[in-house]
Amino acid sequence: MASAYSQDDSSSNPQSAIRNPQSVDSLSLSQAIDIALKNNKAVNVAELGVQQTESHLKETKSTRYPSFYFRSHYMVTPQNGYNEVITNGGEYGVQVTAGLPLYDGGVREATINQASNAIDRSNLNLSKSKIDIAFTIRTLYFDILHAEEELHIRRETVERLRDYLDLLTRMQKGGGASQSDVLKAQVDLNSALTDVEVSSQDLNRLKQTLANELGTALDRAVEIAPLNPADSSALPEFSVDNNPDVQMLQRDKAESEFDVTLSQAERLPSLSVSGDFGALGVYPDQFSHNIGYSLLLTLDIPIFTWGGIDNRVEQKQIAVQQFDAQLELQRREYETQWRVALSDLATVKKNLTSLASNIGVANDNYVSAKARFAGGSGSNLDVLDSQRLLVEAKLSYNDALFQLRSDFATLLRLAGKQ
Repeated sequence: MASAYSQDDSSSNPQSAIRNPQSVDSLSLSQAIDIALKNNKAVNVAELGVQQTESHLKETKSTRYPSFYFRSHYMVTPQNGYNEVITNGGEYGVQVTAGLPLYDGGVREATINQASNAIDRSNLNLSKSKIDIAFTIRTLYFDILHAEEELHIRRETVERLRDYLDLLTRMQKGGGASQSDVLKAQVDLNSALTDVEVSSQDLNRLKQTLANELGTALDRAVEIAPLNPADSSALPEFSVDNNPDVQMLQRDKAESEFDVTLSQAERLPSLSVSGDFGALGVYPDQFSHNIGYSLLLTLDIPIFTWGGIDNRVEQKQIAVQQFDAQLELQRREYETQWRVALSDLATVKKNLTSLASNIGVANDNYVSAKARFAGGSGSNLDVLDSQRLLVEAKLSYNDALFQLRSDFATLLRLAGKQ
């Protein structure tokens, strides 16, 4: 068998190709995914998130170097203002100031590492957005294939019932069928026509949804290329730690660990130096020299904070433990989803052969029941029942094929593949 979920394959069996010819505007699965990745705003939002975290890292690294500022002030004190003994009538200042932490207990390095970790998480979020979009497009693509085949089956059913109703009408004129036979077949035909309308509307809705996800014009129909209806594609390799959701949670845990370092640093002394250079004076000018500089060395040592620092450290440590528990839960959840999807896929693969065989058997049964009735040895109900059985067999195969493709799409998402 050929592949049921090949991304690039746009061929199909001859019958599918006839009823769904590939036009110029038809999209293969890989083309649809590529278009969505280019147009979907979720990717753009995630890309901006990466740029934002990269800018934040540069900002954080800049704290390693002293900052320089230009500052000035000018104050006038009128006669009825402050006492001139204090202000001398006013003051002015034009200075360049600078400041640099000399020791902060590792705060700067932890903050820089935290910012680097945020970039990794943003890149993972970008990858996850692309995987989610690919999964959505792949699922919609398979949904449309499923709906198109169901619509074909429904239309085929209408044609089959019309032919049979025509046969019954001719037989009624010759006395071989009753009015009741004709009316029963008409009821089934009316139901089949209703099913065609419902299936057609479902297909139109799915195509509109796909156009929205692709970012294409909503007033233009989206046509997709058929896929081979079988199941030989190689399964993706799976490691739960390669899943972007798990990797993002690991980065969240790392950020929480840096928060522990930052809160623990509050227990340590901090030392910083600052200085200025410029002109500073009062007026009326009583000094011949008013240009100079100053240096300030500041030491802060926490002595007693009523347990505030210890409580903050404890909170951050508890947050790390929470992330550990969440990671374990998420790993188990994705491992379970993988095993279930793998088991479902294997089961559907086994069932497809027998379901395909059922279609042939059901078709032979319908032809036989119709021939017997036309020959006078069967009943109208046998024909209608065999026709319904044929429809159910075809729909069951179509449902199983859709389930096969959906399971494979789920496996790709769990494995972190587009």
